[in-house]
This record gives sequence, structure tokens and C-alpha cells, in this order.
Amino acid sequence: MRRSFHGCLLIVCVFVVLTTLFTSVSVTAEPQDVVFLSKLDGTEQRYVIMLPDGFDSHSATSVLIALHGHGSDRWQFVKDSRDECRAARDAAAKQRMIYVSPDYRAKTSWMGPAAEADLLQILDELSNKYRVHKVVIIGGSMGGTAALTFAAL
Repeated sequence: MRRSFHGCLLIVCVFVVLTTLFTSVSVTAEPQDVVFLSKLDGTEQRYVIMLPDGFDSHSATSVLIALHGHGSDRWQFVKDSRDECRAARDAAAKQRMIYVSPDYRAKTSWMGPAAEADLLQILDELSNKYRVHKVVIIGGSMGGTAALTFAAL
């Protein structure tokens, strides 16, 4: 019951955020392609991060994590012009959130233990580097399923 409530709450929150943020907001931050070694298996993994305009690392900041659909990669939510991708970028920019889009191991462990471990590692590293206040996780297609699954864990 609690998992269902949290999943529904996540869906409602994402819907409210995205529907209220369809105003045109430009993301001026340059995407940074980050490489890290997975603590789980030592493999090289990647994610893209964009810091909000005028970012202050000493201020509490929320993080928006965007999980791509199956068959795509970390750049889908960073560069794609489709409404759902642009809306996620615009929401992060308008709310001055750190924007993160990981590869999420689409070819080897989609929604599996390795992908989950990588996402937790990314969150730990961001929390150690910045004052992370809240985390919002969204996704498109298979990434949406992964976001709901991850939120329920």
C-alpha cells in the first residue's frame, strides 16, 4: 500500500511540475559529460549534468534525474526536441535544479541491480559535492517505468 501511494504521489508531482512549466525557459548551462567508475563492478559509466544558471554550490539545490527510453542514451533528455524532453529541461531550469541524465546501462542491465547501484552512486556523489535538497526522478518510455520502479524501492 505504501509503495502504491509513493508511486502515485511521484506521478502526480511530475505531472504538476511538467504541466505548470511549459513556459519557454532556456537552459543556458553547458552539458557536462561525466565519466565515473561503478563501485559495483568497476565498469566505466556516464551521465550528463547541467547546473542551473548562476549556480551556487553552497545553496541547497534540488536534482532532477531524467532516465532515457530503451534504445537511447544519456543525451536523449539533454538534446532531444520532443516536448517531454524539452519540458524536463525547462522544468529544471525554471526551478533552478541540477539536471542529470545517466546512461542507465540500457544495453546490459536496464532497471537491474547494476543500473540501480549506479544511480545510487551518482546520487551519493552529487550529495557529497553539492547541498542536495530534493530529488525528482522522471523518464520517458522505458525510462518512465524505471523511474517508477526506482521510486518504489
